[in-house]
Amino acid sequence: MSAENGGGGIPELVTFTEIAKRLNASDFMPRSITRQGVRHIADADPDWPVPPDQWMKIGNAWAMPWLPIEAFFRNRIRRGRGAAKPSTDT
Repeated sequence: MSAENGGGGIPELVTFTEIAKRLNASDFMPRSITRQGVRHIADADPDWPVPPDQWMKIGNAWAMPWLPIEAFFRNRIRRGRGAAKPSTDT
């Protein structure tokens, strides 16, 4: 039983690289994602579950608890890059 499920202890912390690895091994994303892609979502999506003031600096990486991030991606509406913009050529 992990500490997160056992009613106390230290939550499992993950970096942006580890988040990308876990997402790529799951079916949460329609295509693979890099750590930079995860960081972009963390910076741009107002629904990101762990605010930057709660990130922990470990060495040269940022770490945060996995469970809220997993729930975020599990329930996130998949977004694409959008439809191609119509041509304005006449």
